[in-house]
Amino acid sequence: MDIKNKIKNAGISLNEMEADLQKSAPAFAAYTVAAFVLMFVTALAVFFFVNKGYEQVLVPDVTGKSLTRALLEMQEKELYPKLQLRYSDLPGQAGQVLSQNPRAGSIVKAGRRVTLVVSRGVMIDHIGNYVGTNLDALKNKLDALYGGVETPQITIANPVFKMDAASVGTILEQEPPEGTPITQPVELKLIVSSGPVEKRVSVENYVGKTVAEILETMGKTPLLFEFKSHTATGDETPGTVVSQSELENSQVKEYSKITLEFALPELSASFSGDTLVDADIKGRTEDEVAGVKIADLSKFTNGIFTASVSRYPLAVPVKLEAFPPDGASYTLASFNHIGGEITVPYAVPHGTTLALSVLNQEKERVTVQ
Repeated sequence: MDIKNKIKNAGISLNEMEADLQKSAPAFAAYTVAAFVLMFVTALAVFFFVNKGYEQVLVPDVTGKSLTRALLEMQEKELYPKLQLRYSDLPGQAGQVLSQNPRAGSIVKAGRRVTLVVSRGVMIDHIGNYVGTNLDALKNKLDALYGGVETPQITIANPVFKMDAASVGTILEQEPPEGTPITQPVELKLIVSSGPVEKRVSVENYVGKTVAEILETMGKTPLLFEFKSHTATGDETPGTVVSQSELENSQVKEYSKITLEFALPELSASFSGDTLVDADIKGRTEDEVAGVKIADLSKFTNGIFTASVSRYPLAVPVKLEAFPPDGASYTLASFNHIGGEITVPYAVPHGTTLALSVLNQEKERVTVQ
């Protein structure tokens, strides 16, 4: 009996629970919907709150300003700086912003990273001790440090040479002295050894040599060649040297001036202007080139290229390049010279442009006809 009563009572309880659930279902559904709406509104609010910093802002101009000032201006715009350090070209820029990316005035989202290139100062902030070192070695060192820099911190003035027991090119004195702070670009003044004695050069016999042979000799001999010319007469071979100012085997100082005179070929009535027969350059006589076609003879012009440049305290590299109207350019002559008036003989096709460079800087350009 007890078991039956319990089952009966349980059945009554289940029925009552089912009835209660049916009565509260609308309320439960309403509560569920309300909960979802509340969660959606909360999530939307959080989304807008979190993304509030992504509004668009104007990138400020901080180039040239101190790093501290630049950081403050970046912070005001809710921008994040990314720093890059490099050496400056000029003294006094340490800690300054040299450039920025994105550039000033750009519109970006807040929170964007802005790259700031900041100066870590100059590479050298004081004058070193250069006494006892080689002039060329110092030049190479400064070229490596300031290659491509618009305003180098240290430049070398034309050095003063004097005889000394030290080897040629050794720096004997300098101004400013070692330890001088570099607050602006400095010109280094040097006294350099020219060696204990002056070097001497033995003069060769240049008479009879052609233009091509003389151009080759210029690149090997430490002399200053001065060239003159006249139209070949008598038994003179056109296109060759017919006289020289110094006798063969004379002993002269390095880069002494020696004058060579060329006999240029006499022009026939078929030609106008200065022309040079290719065969003449090779040293052949008029009879040997008599059979050469007129079209071939008219292709070349000869003369003496002349240019005036600055004087240098020591011999520097000089180059004369030829740019013919047809074909690739080539180097006509390469030699060392102390500057002043430079003369170079040439034999090139008509319309060729000749360009003279000193220390790889073009000084004169002429088109020959």
